[in-house]
Amino acid sequence: MARAQHARSLRGLDLINLSLADVRDGIGPFLGIYLLSVHHWNLRDIGMVSSIATFSGVLVQTPAGAVVDRLKNKKIIIAIASLIIGFGTLLILIKPNYTVVIISQVLVGMAATFVGPAIAGMTLGLVSYKKLEHRTGRNEMFNHGGNVGSALISGLIGYTIGLQGIFVFTLVLSLASVACLQLIDQKEINHDLSRGCLPSEEKQSGSQSRKVIMQPLFIIFTACCVLYHFANAAMLPLAGQYIVSENKVDASVYMSACIVIAQLVMVPTAAWCSRRSVSGRKWLLLVCFAILPIRGLLYTASADPFFITAVQILDGASAGIFGVVSILVIADLTKGSGHFNFANGILITAVGLGASFSNVTAGYIAGAFSFRAAFVFLAAVAAVAFVICLFFMKETLKPDISE
Repeated sequence: MARAQHARSLRGLDLINLSLADVRDGIGPFLGIYLLSVHHWNLRDIGMVSSIATFSGVLVQTPAGAVVDRLKNKKIIIAIASLIIGFGTLLILIKPNYTVVIISQVLVGMAATFVGPAIAGMTLGLVSYKKLEHRTGRNEMFNHGGNVGSALISGLIGYTIGLQGIFVFTLVLSLASVACLQLIDQKEINHDLSRGCLPSEEKQSGSQSRKVIMQPLFIIFTACCVLYHFANAAMLPLAGQYIVSENKVDASVYMSACIVIAQLVMVPTAAWCSRRSVSGRKWLLLVCFAILPIRGLLYTASADPFFITAVQILDGASAGIFGVVSILVIADLTKGSGHFNFANGILITAVGLGASFSNVTAGYIAGAFSFRAAFVFLAAVAAVAFVICLFFMKETLKPDISE
């Protein structure tokens, strides 16, 4: 009976990762298209709305991780966040004026920050450290699969029904994720494990959080991740602009193909990475960081849309590895501290800040010099992340430590 209930809880976790994959970002890139084409907003206001949503998320991310560590019921956190995102997105459809859109995007941006840490914590609480590699890879597989499915369905809805249908679809997905939560038995989730405590240890004091984030390895890993995302965030948008600039064509179809291809590659990559991560984390990080400068340099070889689309296979491989290994490294570094989700929140915050400066910097270089110069610059930044990881990052997996 207990085994059957545990299997049911894990199936629920699969379905939550699948349904929440697209909910986390609201309607994502479709919001700008909707505001521009239906309500004729100018690009400056659309950009402002997107920036506010991103900034509000970055601002709340670290406190969100700390809240997830403290609260025992991770299911409630995910349910509330999902409903806020679903109904917050629907607000735009009901009354799409500037104030309402801003409020909606702040709510969505803040609520989304709780989803990732809550799922990571719930996963650790359900399977423990012993099975975390396999389960994290499985989570990522369903997440990327959900992204592909949602992107295709959203595109189909937008084409056949209209962009308004995508808002309703997001709400449906948020309600579906709440329904999936019912499959998980709250008693199956070990609260101490879900926050990074070992069952045999007493709860740690709040001062332990400072020790966790001041670890040299945590600082080095965070620096590598910031550089990686600084180099990565602007590459695809820049590639789309490069296609338009050199070929004078509509790049939307190629960009959609790039996103779908990358997500499809991430699914098997995440599965492979979860199996290989039991032998160590560092070598996988090096593979992840090595792929990005190669991708950046390949973009300089040709502006052919089909070539650039094909290069996105590398994006899928690199991101697929990062999605799994980053969580495992944080779990390794915070093991026994009780601050797993707090540290994860700090990492996501730092990464978000790095990514937010990426587009501005790369866009300036592309405008002042050329697209190729911008790609070379981003590749160089990615190479720095690889070098730091190679010489300063140590292996974090210590399988001899008992749980």
